[in-house]
Amino acid sequence: MTSTRAQQSTALPQEVSRGVRDTWWYVGAVVLGGVLCVLAALNQPFNQNELKQIGPYGSNDLSTITSGTRQPPLDPLLGSLVQHLLGEGQLRQRLVPVLAGIGTLVVMALLLRKLGLGLSGAFALWTMATAPLLVRYSAYTRPYALPLFLSVLFVYAGQRWLDDRRKWWLAVACLAATGLPLSRVPEPTIFLATTAATVTAMAWRGRLVWSLAWPLAAIPLAALATVGYPMYRSLAGQSENIWDPSISGVIDRFPTGVEEIYNGLLPLLAEWMPWWPFTLLVVIAAFVVPAARRRLLQWWFVWPLLAAPVVFVLAYHFMNPFPFDIRPYRPRMAMFFVPGIGLMVAALAATVAEATAWPGRVRVGVGAFLAAVLVGQLPGTASVLLENEAADFEQAAYVLTHDLPPDAIVLYDTASRIGRWHQPFTAKARYMDDKPFVAQMSTLPSKANRVPKDGPVYLLFLDSECAFSVVCDEPPAPWDGQVDGWRIAKRFDKFTLYESDRPLIGRAGAITALRDFADSLGPDYGALETFAAAALLKLQGRPAEGQRLIHQLYAEASPELEARIKRNAEADGLDPFA
Repeated sequence: MTSTRAQQSTALPQEVSRGVRDTWWYVGAVVLGGVLCVLAALNQPFNQNELKQIGPYGSNDLSTITSGTRQPPLDPLLGSLVQHLLGEGQLRQRLVPVLAGIGTLVVMALLLRKLGLGLSGAFALWTMATAPLLVRYSAYTRPYALPLFLSVLFVYAGQRWLDDRRKWWLAVACLAATGLPLSRVPEPTIFLATTAATVTAMAWRGRLVWSLAWPLAAIPLAALATVGYPMYRSLAGQSENIWDPSISGVIDRFPTGVEEIYNGLLPLLAEWMPWWPFTLLVVIAAFVVPAARRRLLQWWFVWPLLAAPVVFVLAYHFMNPFPFDIRPYRPRMAMFFVPGIGLMVAALAATVAEATAWPGRVRVGVGAFLAAVLVGQLPGTASVLLENEAADFEQAAYVLTHDLPPDAIVLYDTASRIGRWHQPFTAKARYMDDKPFVAQMSTLPSKANRVPKDGPVYLLFLDSECAFSVVCDEPPAPWDGQVDGWRIAKRFDKFTLYESDRPLIGRAGAITALRDFADSLGPDYGALETFAAAALLKLQGRPAEGQRLIHQLYAEASPELEARIKRNAEADGLDPFA
């Protein structure tokens, strides 16, 4: 008897000590993830979409705040509240997604601890905390981190309800479910619907108790009916229809969708997970290894967390009526894969830790693959912290205001084909006033009278990789960046500033500059410069010369390109003589 009690008393402190050590590994993962998210928020420049998102936040009108972003209202309201309380700033205006990203790690830590996964759960959390997708888009001022946080909060609250049967956990689940469609529509809708279906199926098969399961099925359905559907209808009325669920449309787009998944989606995921073969092997092993598969299938929340990004990917590629070169699948949408992959890592790691009957080499081999998943994503994480994903217009504003005379005329463009969206010059909205004057090619043909009559002329070109996307991930244009009569004055971030070899002043100098760059870019990429030069010639009282310039543009273009230029010129009002 005494010996048994002594063994029990010895074992208890050992268990407590191990639990304390495990806790510190969880805490370390959360702290590291939080630091990485904050650093990303401080280092990454705002892109066009983020600036558009935060534009209405300074308003005192709730309607302006919630309707100005074409997003569900929760994220804009929280962002506006933070801005009114703390003011503007790189981190302050990204505080909502940063806190949501950190909150996701905290809730996942609590969930993995609650599941009794010990160090295996801590390892999975470290994998999540250093995931490039989570780090980058927890520092992105649009509603991606917030709905992800609400999803895992619902999961944790639901699991606590099943374990503890305390009704206040149902209240937390209800709040999270209600907030999900108020933060974003596509993935939350799939998550809530899959949750209701999964819980119902597991209860039907006797794996969950009906009396405990039905609230977890009813809450998501109620949230979808009372909040999700009205929110979808409201947003559908504000924006263009990006979904075509018709059977004929899906069939027509199926070959193109499959091709885009293979040529676009898979390389994109591989870019964000540099050692992707190891990640893929771990994902496969989590379902192939019987013990890991059984563990995953015991968790009711695995399928909802996996279904949200997977179903969205399929819907995006087979129900999206827009060409993928105009509206491709973006990595920010893949952020929703992170919790699901984290759970697979946790299940496989726990299986390896408990598989004492496995041969030693097998355990070491699987453990090495798991470690490779963590180590292999670190180059991507470092890239998020060290490399700008978007053009830094704050730096552009600094160069223009400090390196150029105040009366300078800066003609801004990027090498992008006619008809494509050209990345606008967004520095004026946030980082500089009206001097020096900056003219944007996409609007200059209709605003030629705004060009000053005096002042030296410069040209600022944004890299073609950033041409028609808010992030700089497009294929480069077939242009070498060399222009006769011009030299590179400064190259910084993703911009090139040109100055002329001879004095070019005022509107006459701007006409010469535009013609020089139109000749270098060619008729497709330089059409905007040609129309802008023609508009200035007309303003200078030289309309015949302007018309000859446009006729020359069409003469140099192929018949197909000529038709496309004319079509876009008519649609956008580019031709000053039309």
